[in-house]
Amino acid sequence: MLPSQEEQLIRAVANRDDEAFAKLFKKYYPIVRKFRQQYYIEGYDFEDLDQEAGIVLYRSACWFNPARKVSFGSFYSLNLRNRLFDLIRSNNAQKRLPSEPLTSIEANERLYEATVADYTASSPETAAIIDEELRKLYSKCSPLEKRAFHLMMNDQEFSKLDAEIRRAIINAFERCRRKFDDEIN
Repeated sequence: MLPSQEEQLIRAVANRDDEAFAKLFKKYYPIVRKFRQQYYIEGYDFEDLDQEAGIVLYRSACWFNPARKVSFGSFYSLNLRNRLFDLIRSNNAQKRLPSEPLTSIEANERLYEATVADYTASSPETAAIIDEELRKLYSKCSPLEKRAFHLMMNDQEFSKLDAEIRRAIINAFERCRRKFDDEIN
């Protein structure tokens, strides 16, 4: 590959071109393989190291300056070596040692399902209470408020209305919301 073609490829990688990234990564993969044989990082397998190498390749492409008269291979190799040293250093630091060995979420899916709380999910109890309150509210609303409630829940229909009718619908919906707040409190 000619140096100008390589520069274009590096620029394309810096501009987030996936195809160019794949070509450049394949070209410089022997460097990754060499470092993988030289250095061991506990808790990292081949895929993890390849991922780190890919991140370093992208960053190197973004930072690369051909005016400095350094080949991209040397620049990438130095950056990758420094990143691996950072990983080894942080992995060996006593205060950063994990209390348990690192495991993949996919390897222990059931454990994470049982122990990690999903704060975005509502409980069935809460959903039933809200459903009941919404039904009560709906029965207390005027026909215009019911229509407003329906339109506000269906954004496509609401956006088709002209500005004056939209204002009336928003006001009616606000009355619904206040009734709901009064009912809950």
